[in-house]
Amino acid sequence: MQMDPITLEIIASRFEEIQQIMKQRLFRTGYSTILRESFDGSSGLTTADGRLIGASGVSYHTVPYSMMVKWIVAHFGLDDIHPGDTFLSNDPYKGCVAHTPDVAVVTPVFADGVLVAFCTSMGHKPDVGGIAPSTSSALSRSIFHEGLVVPPVKLYARGVPNEGVQRILANNSRTPELLMGDIEGQVGCTRIGRQLMEELCARYSVPVVQAAMELLLDSAETRLRLALAAVPDGDASAENWLDGDGASDRPVKVHVTVRKRGDTLSLDLTGSDPQTLGPANAVEQACRAAATGAVLGFLDPGIPFNDGVFRAIEIDTGEGLCVSPRFPSPVNSYIPTTHILFNCVAQALGQLCPERAFADSGLGCGGFGFGYAQPGGGPTRVQYEVIETALGGTSRGDGAPMVFTVMIFESVEPIEIVETEFPVRIDDFSVRTDSGGAGIHRGGLGYCRSWRVLQDAQFSSRTSHRRFGASGIAGGGAPLPSRTTLNPGRPDERVLNGLEQLNLKAGDVIRLEQSGGGGWGDPKDRDGQALLDDVADGYVSEESARRAYGRAVTREPSGRVAFLRE
Repeated sequence: MQMDPITLEIIASRFEEIQQIMKQRLFRTGYSTILRESFDGSSGLTTADGRLIGASGVSYHTVPYSMMVKWIVAHFGLDDIHPGDTFLSNDPYKGCVAHTPDVAVVTPVFADGVLVAFCTSMGHKPDVGGIAPSTSSALSRSIFHEGLVVPPVKLYARGVPNEGVQRILANNSRTPELLMGDIEGQVGCTRIGRQLMEELCARYSVPVVQAAMELLLDSAETRLRLALAAVPDGDASAENWLDGDGASDRPVKVHVTVRKRGDTLSLDLTGSDPQTLGPANAVEQACRAAATGAVLGFLDPGIPFNDGVFRAIEIDTGEGLCVSPRFPSPVNSYIPTTHILFNCVAQALGQLCPERAFADSGLGCGGFGFGYAQPGGGPTRVQYEVIETALGGTSRGDGAPMVFTVMIFESVEPIEIVETEFPVRIDDFSVRTDSGGAGIHRGGLGYCRSWRVLQDAQFSSRTSHRRFGASGIAGGGAPLPSRTTLNPGRPDERVLNGLEQLNLKAGDVIRLEQSGGGGWGDPKDRDGQALLDDVADGYVSEESARRAYGRAVTREPSGRVAFLRE
């Protein structure tokens, strides 16, 4: 169908608006802090056959949306998908989410009796059962250790709630009120999206809306192919390692080989290590989302992340690897694995096109979970916090601080909220001096955060990169690695592994010292005033200014920072 560009642009903007409205309703109705404060969720749209039109929020949810809708269409059939239906799943192997705490909700859109699209929503839940509060545990050795696993089912059938499914979900969570409140918020936001899509179809007609979808997919493919055509042909590889998988300290390799030919790109992940016994595996859809996001971020962040871009990118994840585990391998700590993958794809592309290359984002991201049993019984209170890192320096400027690279929309939970809702005190939340790699443009800074539990708790850590970290580029320095310490400064002080689970006593402290991003360019060529400002602000220490940047500085009695005269 021919369509004038103005109409196409209006409909495209309306699609984006609908996604944004759904996302904001999702966060504003969230019950759990992980959803309403950390914003670990998203909303999106797909075509009637499951091709992604777009999503707003966490970028990991793009590919899972497409794969889940395709699974629903294939297994339920069009004859069993009706107006008023809403589907739910948290199955990484059938429902196509990244790990079981991610619960996806999908609602079909009908107009003039035709299935036009699906409105989608996903949100990380504080607890869906499993062997530890927050579900994600270093002790997991199977997907069955990681909570209730629900294949795509109808949560609502023709508008009628499936109370049996709802009771099963609530009964398997330590936080049933938060779980069901968040899920109903997801249902509500997809219903709002459905209503807005119906109104759009009524205004422009179903054929015009469907044609706009196809044109937007074609446009994204065309834009990506044009961007790829400008990159020199060639092959390049990059790799990095996880500290371990939670079951052992044996490093786990993630390897990427990039092959660029003309206007197509292939990513070969088959050089990565075999699937792990512990929960460091990442399912295919999470890896595809991270790898594709790296490609778009490197070439042109303005290219829409929809199904059209997948036509120009081939991704071979292999089978039975840490980037393509077989059922029932555990997958709850997939974030560090896919974060390495993101960096490796960008590194390899940087070898083919050095003028676009940027330093690694800081590694060590993931999450901390605290479970507090209630005195006298009652539901466990589960505190889950996202662990951010920082972006690397680029040819244009310093890296952004405190950013979750592959889920850039997420946020660190505010101290006031955490201390109000959980028996914990935040003793410190501050910039980590020298955490960013030195460079003409230094890496973004990590942070320090200390949690003092006020009652006994179960603690789960799912991070990495205490031993292996990010890199600088073009002469830039590497950032400090991440570090987590139990009871720093006390006789029982212990540095923790990235993946660990332990019991805490009231008064115990968990301290995180987070990595920053890598540096870009020779640090000795950094602008002098920028370096003085960094020292004055506490971003760079006087020792680091001398050692890494080659400039001796002093802090005068007035507090002013200046260079020492030779």
